[in-house]
Amino acid sequence: MTGKNLTKEFVAERDLKMFRMRQAGASHSEIAKRYDLSVSAVSKGIARILERLNRDAALAYPEVLRMELERLDNLQSSVWPLTQFRRESIGDEEVVIEPDMKAIQTVLGIMDRRSKLLGMDVQKVDLNVSGGTDVRHTLAGEELKKVGNVDYRGESMQLLELMQKAGVLEKGVAEKILAEVEDDELEVIDVEAIDEGADGE
Repeated sequence: MTGKNLTKEFVAERDLKMFRMRQAGASHSEIAKRYDLSVSAVSKGIARILERLNRDAALAYPEVLRMELERLDNLQSSVWPLTQFRRESIGDEEVVIEPDMKAIQTVLGIMDRRSKLLGMDVQKVDLNVSGGTDVRHTLAGEELKKVGNVDYRGESMQLLELMQKAGVLEKGVAEKILAEVEDDELEVIDVEAIDEGADGE
């Protein structure tokens, strides 16, 4: 019984040494010559190490995932206050501090990392936008009666200002873009879907 245990320990140690040689770039034939084994025996020994590593990794995965999620939660909690409007006292005055755009980008990065760890990034959301209602107002629980009531220019201005604050656009670019846009009201054009399978229609 003792002899068998020693043999298993010897083989396990030899497998590990062969695996490390393979990691260092040695070929199977070189390892076989070093330990006076056949190439097939070397391959089986390395395969045993890989199988054990894969098994250990599979068992440790839930713990590692939980730890990574906890780290992301702690990071987001520490940065989150900077993404909100907040009041701070400067001397005798109380001022309102706007959200920090860099902090917002950091939180978005943390959220993206979390979704990838959980496999949420591979899911696709298909929104049915058929019908005469505006999607933004429908999602907000309010149905828009007239599309013409939307202030597209105002919303575009807010978006460009946000991009400028975030550093996506250089200063002055937003004003230059809006200056080139005419003040005419936007027209809604109905687009008819064409069935490519129809012949001559």
